[in-house]
Amino acid sequence: MKTIVRLLFVSMLLLSSTLGAQEFFSITGRVQDAATKKNLSFASIQLLTTNISNVSNSEGIFVLKIPNHTKADTVFISYLGYKSQKIPLKSFENPSLIIRLNPSEINLKPITIRPQDALLLMKLSLNRVIKNYSLQPQQMTAFYREMIKKGSSYVSINEAVLDVNKAPYYGYRADLLGVYKARGNYDANRVDTLLVKFQGGPNSALEIDVVKDPFLGVDPTILESVYAFRFGTPVTIDNKFFYVIEFDEREKQEEIFFRGKVYIESESMAIARVEFSMNVEDRDNANSYFVKRKPSNLKMDVISASYLVNYKEIQGRWYFDYSRTEVKFIAKWAKKWFKNNYTITSELAVTDISNTERKIEAESRIRPKDIISNKVKDFTDENFWGSYNIIEPDESIENVISRIIRQLKKRD
Repeated sequence: MKTIVRLLFVSMLLLSSTLGAQEFFSITGRVQDAATKKNLSFASIQLLTTNISNVSNSEGIFVLKIPNHTKADTVFISYLGYKSQKIPLKSFENPSLIIRLNPSEINLKPITIRPQDALLLMKLSLNRVIKNYSLQPQQMTAFYREMIKKGSSYVSINEAVLDVNKAPYYGYRADLLGVYKARGNYDANRVDTLLVKFQGGPNSALEIDVVKDPFLGVDPTILESVYAFRFGTPVTIDNKFFYVIEFDEREKQEEIFFRGKVYIESESMAIARVEFSMNVEDRDNANSYFVKRKPSNLKMDVISASYLVNYKEIQGRWYFDYSRTEVKFIAKWAKKWFKNNYTITSELAVTDISNTERKIEAESRIRPKDIISNKVKDFTDENFWGSYNIIEPDESIENVISRIIRQLKKRD
């Protein structure tokens, strides 16, 4: 769990990408706080009665690709701590539509009183994992993407549709992943001789499932020896009340730990969301947690590493839904004056869950040491990509991903 992302610094590699055309249309909008007009990033966007969904980017903007044949007519917008909205599909005929959400009112009357000790509440939530999460293996389909940004420009993107055999939340069985389809896009004109790769990126995206793995590198039975916990401001979403517990490592230790927030649903005591960052600032040994290999004449400094994992409730059980990793670093070649700022982002979004396990063949399996950009060419299918919704980059790049939906339905 401690080694969440491994980065490899290697020579330049050129990838190609071809887009296919599909019969679908796009809707777009921006999500904001109604009072402050602040853009709301990672707001949840869903076409009701379908599995078509997306989230807003850091500017609050989202794009949703919808097949022409769909009969759904309502888009559901939600954000943690705000009142949700249902927007008629026809409203998106306005290309500059802004959806403004109002903060939820907190009503404490129906809420069960819990211990006023944040650590005890955290442990209570962890002890209820077997009640709140699946004890059966789940078959998931997920979209995964890795992006490299040099300065303000996106220079590389690798994306894949994955099969995930998600292990039960009880026992030691590991999650298994396989590539179904993949593609890559690389702009050689925007980068120098440095390409950064994730080792085992999709596996890393599942490793931040804090509910399944020990709490951020610490056995839950000794949490208090490493982390300090305190209550934050509670929030509501979809009329549900969430405790917010903030945490940080007690003091700077030789090993680097984390700080962040845990969102706990008050009735079930389920962990619904965790936002956290690794305490890499001013830590001389931070690079050793991330760098697997690099040229000897390259100096790099990790300046931030942030993570997010989100769960969703389905019929009383909570399931892994989405994770995001963002690592920022500065790279400087020896005998050169200028430094380059890089941002490495990965996202994994679950698009379908079932109880029917799909066998993952050896040739498609993704192992912890694999680099998915090296597997792209073996799973590229230019006829496959069409209207599959993904999270848009903050700024568009040429030939960025088309979407898929109907192709997955044809799979079986």
